[in-house]
Amino acid sequence: MLFFLLQTVAPLAAADANEFDDMTLCSSPLGLGGLCDDRTDADDGTSGDSWVEGMYYFNMTSTTTLQFEASWAIREWGKGALGMFSSSSMATALLLDNIGPDDGLPADVLRASLDNNTDPTDPGSPTVEEALLGEIDGSVSSLLTSWGTATTPVTNWTDRITLPDGFGGSTNVDCTINHDDSQNGNSFDPPLCIHTNVTITLPISTYGNTLAGVSATNLESAYEAMLVMGARVTTSFSVSAEPGFKGTYAIQPPSYATIAEVQGTYAQRVFHNASDPYHSGLWVIDNLNPAGGGSSSLTGNLVMMMAFRETVFTSTVDIDSDERSLDLNVVLDMTNEESVSIEVTAGIYQVQAVTMSEWGISLMSPQVADIPVITSDGIRMAYHTGLLDVADLAEAMPIGGIGDALASSSPGLSITMGSFQWVSVAQSPLSTGGLNYTHVSPCLKGVNFCTEGAVAMDGSYPVYLQSTSHTFPFSLAELFGGNLGEEASFLNDVTGDDLSKILNSGLEFSTVLTDDVMEGFIGGMLPAGLSADLTFEIRLPTWASTKDGETSIVLSYRMSGNHIGDVSLTGSDSFDWEHPLCSDDDITCSDNNQDAFCTSTMKSCAWTTVDLDITEFSAANLLLSKGVTIEFALTINMSVHRIGVPPSAFDATNTDTTNISLEVLPSDLLKLIVDIGGRGEEPFEREFSIPGCDTGKAYCNQNIQLTPSGIEAFSSSFGDAVTSFIHDEAFSVQSDQNSIFGKFDLSAIEVETTLTGLNDTDDSVGDEEGIFLSVHVPRVMVAAGLDNTWMDVIAMLRGDGSVSPKIGVDTSAVLIAPFLNPMIGAMDGLTGALAASLVSADGVTAPHVELSDLTKFGVPAGGINTTVSEEMGLSVTGEVRLRLPLGIVLQNITSEGGQITQYIEDDDAGKGIAGRQVIVYKLMPGDQVGNDVLSFNPMIGWNWIIQQVIYYIGAILLFFAWRMRSRGVKRKRKRRNMEIELMTEAAENVNRVYAPPVPTVEILMVADNGIVIKRRLAVG
Repeated sequence: MLFFLLQTVAPLAAADANEFDDMTLCSSPLGLGGLCDDRTDADDGTSGDSWVEGMYYFNMTSTTTLQFEASWAIREWGKGALGMFSSSSMATALLLDNIGPDDGLPADVLRASLDNNTDPTDPGSPTVEEALLGEIDGSVSSLLTSWGTATTPVTNWTDRITLPDGFGGSTNVDCTINHDDSQNGNSFDPPLCIHTNVTITLPISTYGNTLAGVSATNLESAYEAMLVMGARVTTSFSVSAEPGFKGTYAIQPPSYATIAEVQGTYAQRVFHNASDPYHSGLWVIDNLNPAGGGSSSLTGNLVMMMAFRETVFTSTVDIDSDERSLDLNVVLDMTNEESVSIEVTAGIYQVQAVTMSEWGISLMSPQVADIPVITSDGIRMAYHTGLLDVADLAEAMPIGGIGDALASSSPGLSITMGSFQWVSVAQSPLSTGGLNYTHVSPCLKGVNFCTEGAVAMDGSYPVYLQSTSHTFPFSLAELFGGNLGEEASFLNDVTGDDLSKILNSGLEFSTVLTDDVMEGFIGGMLPAGLSADLTFEIRLPTWASTKDGETSIVLSYRMSGNHIGDVSLTGSDSFDWEHPLCSDDDITCSDNNQDAFCTSTMKSCAWTTVDLDITEFSAANLLLSKGVTIEFALTINMSVHRIGVPPSAFDATNTDTTNISLEVLPSDLLKLIVDIGGRGEEPFEREFSIPGCDTGKAYCNQNIQLTPSGIEAFSSSFGDAVTSFIHDEAFSVQSDQNSIFGKFDLSAIEVETTLTGLNDTDDSVGDEEGIFLSVHVPRVMVAAGLDNTWMDVIAMLRGDGSVSPKIGVDTSAVLIAPFLNPMIGAMDGLTGALAASLVSADGVTAPHVELSDLTKFGVPAGGINTTVSEEMGLSVTGEVRLRLPLGIVLQNITSEGGQITQYIEDDDAGKGIAGRQVIVYKLMPGDQVGNDVLSFNPMIGWNWIIQQVIYYIGAILLFFAWRMRSRGVKRKRKRRNMEIELMTEAAENVNRVYAPPVPTVEILMVADNGIVIKRRLAVG
């Protein structure tokens, strides 16, 4: 009936449009009910059948939950879905009110029809209001379909909404559904407004396809943590606007986030000056009037990049790409060199995203999240939220090559590292941290990872990876050989056992490794692509320590360049030179012991025995040769036990950064140095000249190579060189016309030298077994006297100044020149003593003599100079053993220092004659040398005197025998003459009977010298 009435009155309205100010459609009581302003095309803001402006608020309460609010201002709505406006009669009525087929229902018409049924013939059909709200809910649900799951919209009418004003601000729009409030001459105004609420749940895949299995709760924690860590997470949503719709989309970030960047359709950021300022995102999709009048919806993209909203308590992590990523701690345990191991602990502070990408590891899809750095807290977060399998990270960490880097220092060495394991909670000495570290203050929020506070998501508390290698043999010498730079090159040829002996000999070595050396030695252990500090701890073998007594050497490689490369080495049980040495091994040695040849205060120590065996001292040929002869043999043995090293010895090696110190060089170290010298490609050689040798001959310049073979060759050739030197010097002296020497023949000299004790027989380092140098002069006969003729001697005795004495020296065996002059002086002294001799029944005894009295014979009164090397403080200590010839004895021989003893050797082969006297003088160590005074009484035995005069007595006896023989010959000649005379007389008496005499003597033999041997015959 309503629509019929409308059709009957419609002509009236059309006939006189100016009569009515309102639409006929809305007239009452015949129309929809209410008042509708007349519709004009000028008031219609769209070309289609809809005019809706909406404000869409997306409030992100979490990463997966959005509280959606939509506010619409409906000024025109399509009539197709409202049912009652689809009939032809209604279309005619609408047309009469200037609402054409392509026009929608203005707001006034909608208000007037809200309480009408959509099917006028069915009172039970939904009202227009119900249908309109249903359409709105469907449109909203369709809008949110691409966002995720959403709750059922709850839509209500509202009397005011806020819309953007198009100038960066907003404006309030008053709305109403009461048709009585719509009389303003514009059928499109005021609009009908709705407000709808929806809770949207975003799928996990919104943030990429790498988060499968991560719960929403964990994702929320991880999302906030990553933003604090500096991540930028990009999220994109797609929306569409139907023709005639304009939507403004505002996205409010979570309370801990801000929108750092927006992209999409008419995108802009909106600043919020809150207590913690931030930005939200705003997008406008305007499809009120589609281009070309099309009917297609307009799709828009809402792209936003989320970042952390900084507060007064928490700032975004900002780590420079050059900052330290790792703190590597490498412990090389060499306590037992046969079972060495490496323990690697990697403290991870942060890893740059570029590096993580190279490893193929990411916390989120790179298309979604830009994570510049992953801190140690980030690793903990990823582990506890399930974003990352930390086993993959451990495998990707390029720290497994540390073993290979160490193995490269020794050819043939192979080091196998175990798998890396995460440290749960770090214990001392590691810094606080670990995969399950629990945060405390200053962290304000978080347990295993911190999202609020001064240390939020930073690298203050590292996570740790640890790995231990399998054991392998490796020596300290192999580690350091060639790795400490040129200033420590002496270690290059040292083996493991050698280094132990060298260090425990008292050697201290220290150096500061240069940056280049540190780079070569340690740099190879650093992982590629990571900025890392490295601490390399070398736990020394039990036999070694640092100079400060520490058991480890710690080297620090710092990415800043401030490396710590202090290396020092010494022995943990170093040789202590402050002890005495005694010649008798069976006694407890002390400084006060009589057998101590080296005190505990002497750095240098050598034991020497001089065995001078004078087998004959003869003046028997004095009248013939004008001199005396001495026959002797000489053996000198010196064993060097330790040598004080002067500070200047290391001047060539010590620098500002390298220092080698060694107070005392024990004999075992000397042996080792010789052994090491034989291994190098270029053994150490030392050149020196024989003292006083300036002949220009090759033997003057000696060369000793510090190798076993070189030492052996030197010891055998040096004696020949000295022998040649003595020969040439003697010839030079003899050829000198101005020399006091006449005949100076030393051509028979031969000096024998041997050097033994170079092989160490044990592993300890000490000075008990010395290095032995032996010089031997085999038995020699020396004739020393005047080489002038007797005529020269008689002329000198008469005072003839034109004749000078010529001393002749002749040898028939071997002689060492340095002993020649002391022997001549000793003979002169002995001759002087004989001149003032006293005769006793035992022989000739000289007056009491002190050693100081011998100064007039050229013997120093200050004692014996035993200094070998003043710089090294090396002096000879030991004993001088003198065997006197048979018949010469020094009686009552004493020493003020008690350093002399004497004894008589046992009976010579049981011949019943007295043995030779042996005098032993001890060369005492230290200050005792050179201050002693000797006293003795020389005694010449009758047996020696008889030996000297026996030739003269024999000559006298021979003279008497000759005289007696001469007289016998004369008597025989006289007797023969008498016999001849008798025979002559008998011949004259012819015919006389001759009776021959009976012989009484028989001649047995006549010697060449005329002596006749006879035998008396028996008579009868």
